[in-house]
Amino acid sequence: MTFKILFPSSYSVEVSKLRQQLDEAHLAWSREWKARQLDFKIENIRFVHDPHWNKRIFSLQAAHDGEIWFWRATHMIVLSGASSI
Repeated sequence: MTFKILFPSSYSVEVSKLRQQLDEAHLAWSREWKARQLDFKIENIRFVHDPHWNKRIFSLQAAHDGEIWFWRATHMIVLSGASSI
């Protein structure tokens, strides 16, 4: 009796038939989904390449490069303001 207290019998978990069918259906679906993903190809069809994207006035790259007069003036104002501090 003391051995049963120290070493209880292992528990057995029974999976219901419905749960087993659900797991099998999910496994079949995931295999089919993964097989379809091999044929999936990412294409950039939404945006057309703009060769002058870095010369647009509201482009972040144009703001960084300072090639447009507006951003050159902004850089000078910021630098002169920072140097006065």
